Amino acid sequence: MIERSEKKRHELRDGKIRAFYGHSIPMKIRKEEKMPPDILYHGTARRFLESIKEKGLLPQGRQYVHLSQDMETAENVGRRRDDRPCILIIDAKRAWDEGIRFYPGNEKVWLADAVPGRYIRELE
Repeated sequence: MIERSEKKRHELRDGKIRAFYGHSIPMKIRKEEKMPPDILYHGTARRFLESIKEKGLLPQGRQYVHLSQDMETAENVGRRRDDRPCILIIDAKRAWDEGIRFYPGNEKVWLADAVPGRYIRELE
């Protein structure tokens, strides 16, 4: 199941299956900080753009903001709520340099506690 899963949401650790994200548990799963790629992406519904411009990316009901390492993954995520999603470009290198913490999720996903709007721009 773990090897065949496209989304890579679980891992084997010490002979047990472990979820990477822990959306359903009340305590925050602590992740190890790591310097992200220079650029990350976030796919979102167009109706959320004004709020993101005003407040940045927030985890909402999740423990972390989910960011994609590639545009294709971001677009697939954005299509969950909009058939023509907006792709946001995150200046992750500058954000990291200025104190925003990032955490690897899996080979395509990065996590952050929040991403202020000054590090976000829309894909033209």
